[in-house]
Amino acid sequence: MVKFSYQKGPRAHYSTLQRVRAHFGLTQRDLAGLLGVTRSMVAMDERGKRRLPLPALEKLTPLVLALPGPDGTAPALPAPVLSAADRRTLSARLKELELGICQAREKLARCQARWSQARLWRQALPTLRRALPERQQRWLNILEDQAAATLAGEDGTPALLALRLDTLRFEATEITRLLAEDIPGAPVFDKDQ
Repeated sequence: MVKFSYQKGPRAHYSTLQRVRAHFGLTQRDLAGLLGVTRSMVAMDERGKRRLPLPALEKLTPLVLALPGPDGTAPALPAPVLSAADRRTLSARLKELELGICQAREKLARCQARWSQARLWRQALPTLRRALPERQQRWLNILEDQAAATLAGEDGTPALLALRLDTLRFEATEITRLLAEDIPGAPVFDKDQ
């Protein structure tokens, strides 16, 4: 005989009470408390030795209805219902995100431009050193120091900015989806912004 464990999740061979306990992670004592019966009554029902009283079965019905179907999928949850305050808060957050996305995109473009310029300077330095006379080399040293500082100071920054931009876009998309599910005609966020 296979031993029951409420920690492993429901199995096909479990009794109804065992499936409820496994799905919700309840012990016999927890379920007995919810149903208003003793733990031993739950144990006897699970073994098929005794049936639960009608009031306990009535309390058990909502739990049984919430169990996954035979194909393993849980019943669909109803669409979220947002209060007017929640909608206002989410709409305000969406506006903040749109601004943040614009700012992050501009900052990323500036950072990438500085990086590209610094890499080009470093690539050109050997050629410029050979081409320029010794007295103009001081300018090249300053240029080299600036390029090195730019590359060292922003190590990983473009990747972090791109990640920040993706995160802001994701949040905006999810808020838009949530608002659209709740209110027809909700503002739609264009994730390509």
